[in-house]
Amino acid sequence: MKLNKSIKVINHFDNLYSLVLSLPNENIAVKDLNWRGIDLNLLLTFDALFRLKSVSAASKELHLGQPATSYNLKRLRELLGDPLFERQGNKMQPTVRAHEIAPKVQTILSIFTQDILPAEQFEPESYSGQFTIGVSDYAEQIFGPEIFDTLQQLAPLSKVLLKPVDSANCVTLLEDQNTDLCIGVFQELPSHLDTTFLYREKHLCTFDNKVLKTTLPIPLDTYLKTPQMIITANQELTSQVDITLENIGVKRNVVLGTTRFLTIRRMLSGRNVLAVMAEMVGRSELIDDDLVLCDPPIEIPDFNVDMVTLKRDASHPRIQFLTQLVQNLIQEKVKELRQIK
Repeated sequence: MKLNKSIKVINHFDNLYSLVLSLPNENIAVKDLNWRGIDLNLLLTFDALFRLKSVSAASKELHLGQPATSYNLKRLRELLGDPLFERQGNKMQPTVRAHEIAPKVQTILSIFTQDILPAEQFEPESYSGQFTIGVSDYAEQIFGPEIFDTLQQLAPLSKVLLKPVDSANCVTLLEDQNTDLCIGVFQELPSHLDTTFLYREKHLCTFDNKVLKTTLPIPLDTYLKTPQMIITANQELTSQVDITLENIGVKRNVVLGTTRFLTIRRMLSGRNVLAVMAEMVGRSELIDDDLVLCDPPIEIPDFNVDMVTLKRDASHPRIQFLTQLVQNLIQEKVKELRQIK
């Protein structure tokens, strides 16, 4: 098997002992083998000698001096207890033992060059694996279709798995469940995660003004006397909005709470109720309604929607492809939605 890469390219795998220890295999008694005497340079030397049958030709291909190649051959002979190659005229002819192990050596080198060494680029059109994305409920509804459609177009052989994510399970999804990235609102993430800003989300009031018949933006007194629906993650009929109202000495009347924003969007139409929700939820075209959007009569803090990945995977070509695609799609979708209503 002729390798196009210089032997220097894989020097970081020289010590196979540490690599094998990191790959548990019940069929291999690692402690019984002299793994410290093996490195990839020996396998490359064996492969080159087997193919070229010349120490000088093998040295040239491997970018080694002839003494280094001869030394590697000496180590191989000691390790395997066989001459492996014997000089006949100007050729190094392989022994029976060398013929026996040559296919196995080529298999090992193929695994390293094709499956382990970093790929120079990611080719989505031929990728047949899975993209796994952690995403919050409303972000999945709003951005999921574009992400899926684009991946199907660019990586038609791939599959997509969307998982529910929040601050509580984000780290677990990334570290333990093979999730490529997470999209949502996250607090106090550990330093080994990378956070990429996607957009700044704000709150808007939304209601059916054919029913409320109020001026816009909605006045505070109308806001307070109108029954309200809220999206709640803590299964309570209160949120940060109620703390803000309490600080100015007033209360609102919350009559329904749910974790599903689509429920609220559906129930607002034709009813004397209002809701304060994230702008993208209110502007999304998932439901064909005629609701009004306006700024609330009180200050409600904005928040960031971020994309989170593992720092250690930041240089992986597939992760780079996916994160750039997701970032571009979401930011373009936000621009598009902000031009609606």
